[in-house]
Amino acid sequence: MRSSFPLFQSHLDLAHTYWAEIVQVGDSVIDATCGNGHDTLKLCQLVLSIDKGKVYSFDIQEQALTTTHQYLSAHLRSNFKEQVVLQQRCHSSFPDEISPASIKLIVYNLGYLPGGNKAKTTEGSTTLQSLKQAEKLIQPGGVISITCYSGHEEGAKEQEQILAYASRLAPKEWSCCQHIWLNRKQAPSLVLIQKAKEYQ
Repeated sequence: MRSSFPLFQSHLDLAHTYWAEIVQVGDSVIDATCGNGHDTLKLCQLVLSIDKGKVYSFDIQEQALTTTHQYLSAHLRSNFKEQVVLQQRCHSSFPDEISPASIKLIVYNLGYLPGGNKAKTTEGSTTLQSLKQAEKLIQPGGVISITCYSGHEEGAKEQEQILAYASRLAPKEWSCCQHIWLNRKQAPSLVLIQKAKEYQ
């Protein structure tokens, strides 16, 4: 029988709890690596109403966008497309249409596409490019949420680069932390980077 933990069962439960604390209906959010669409759906459930909220969802792999669209179609109202932008692109850059300081939450679920080619993974170099752009897009008080997978070689390097990047951010402007599992070998970790509402 599987163990049950009331506070959080997995790294995704923990991430979703934080997301629910920071966003509200009407916000604009980004899923920078949509994968199979589970995080995109969660973001839609948190910020969309009939005429409010915007979700941008990106992935470099066409398979991911197709799966995400099918997943959203099965769980959302039929006219969700008006408020959800699905786009095939690398997370190293964001569309010009997204204005600076307009996004409440940017989500990264790194690694490889579940069920896809494990050789195709996110890489530290492009993720760092993305994070530097994300700094400009996040609203004061907004959050960058990064799920890292250090259980494979590229993922371990990527996590190391992300932690080094976050450690160098100005503490008056940014609050950064990492959640790790102490008794689960090679479990994913969650990095949260929050922008100050006000700083001097």
